[in-house]
Order: sequence, then C-alpha cells, then structure tokens
Amino acid sequence: MEVGGMPGRVAFAVTLAVCAMLAAAAVVEPADDPPPTWRGLVVAEEDRCAAYDGDLYPYPASVEDEIVRRLGGIYSPYTCETFDSTRETDIEHIVARSEAHDSGLCAADAETRRRFASDLLNLTLAAPALNRNEKSGKDAAEWSPAENACWFAQVVVDVRRAYDLTIDQREAEALDRLLAGCTSTAIACESSLPPEPVPALPFVERAIDALLGR
Repeated sequence: MEVGGMPGRVAFAVTLAVCAMLAAAAVVEPADDPPPTWRGLVVAEEDRCAAYDGDLYPYPASVEDEIVRRLGGIYSPYTCETFDSTRETDIEHIVARSEAHDSGLCAADAETRRRFASDLLNLTLAAPALNRNEKSGKDAAEWSPAENACWFAQVVVDVRRAYDLTIDQREAEALDRLLAGCTSTAIACESSLPPEPVPALPFVERAIDALLGR
C-alpha cells in the first residue's frame, strides 16, 4: 500500500520521525535549582558589584542621641564598657556598611542605602579603637563581641533579613554556633546601669553630724 505515492512503511517511518522531533521541541528545559538558604537568607559568596565608598551610606550625627535613648545609657553592648560622654564613643554599624555593600546593597538605590545606614536596628555604640580597628568591616565569621554575643548574632540575622542581604557559608555557620547556645538574645550589661547609692551606717551618720555640729 502506498500513501500519497509513498510506500506505507516509509510514510510510517517519516511520521514517527516528525512526531519525535515535535516531542523533543516541546521538552521544557528544567529550571535551575534554587540557591541554598539559611534562616530565610540566601547563602552566597560576597559580591562587590560596584565600588564601595562610605559616602554612599550617609547617616546624621544626631542618630547617636537616638542610640543612647534606645540603649538607656552611654555604653557599648560589645564590652559593657560605660562612657562619660558620646565624645568617647563611635556610632557602630553591627552589620558593617562595607559588608552590606558586598551582600547585595551594591545594587541598591541611594534611598535604600541611606535607610540602612541610619537604621537603629543596626546601630549601637562602641569604643573608637574597637569600631575602627578590632571589628571594622569584619563579618560574624571573623569577629564577635566579648559580651552579648547572642544579641549580636540575632541582630545580624534580623538586619540581613530586613534588607534582603545574602550571607556566605562561613558566616552562617559561625552564627549557627553562636545562636545554638543562646537562651536569650536581649542585651545584658549590669555595668551599664548607674550604681545604687550605698546607705551610710548609723554610727557614721552620727559621727558626721558631730563633726559638723548638727
């Protein structure tokens, strides 16, 4: 039997070939696997997609007064060290501006960068030597505070979530270790509270009264 002048077997083979070609063309390429995540954050290597400059992340000096009000005193949660004045402290970004830049904000608009730089969630006080030298732009895999490490770790996670920042594997593992042993992520600094007055003993008061002729 012939179909359209073509032997039946040949026509059947051609039909099969055409069907196979159409089926192959209809196959949809599988989507790439989604990136790994940790606590809602995309895990990825840092990427400086544009040059970093601190001037890209401005914040007003007046924010320091807001930090003091939020803390309830002039002290650093990193060390529980108290200070007589904010002239002795630096405004400290818990997630450093350069670190945030390399974790996604290099592609953000100017308003988002300004908002990040002034966000009280990410601001605290620190001694200048610690802020500028010891911690500087380090991430949580490279540095964590002597005091209130649980608070620090949770803030890092919260800030990264708030600004949709990525996190590299080493920092995620370091934060996991810090948070695993935490029962609280609140700031706890007894030394940040003013000392309670020590009541004078009665005989001391009487001696003072006698000396003063009272």
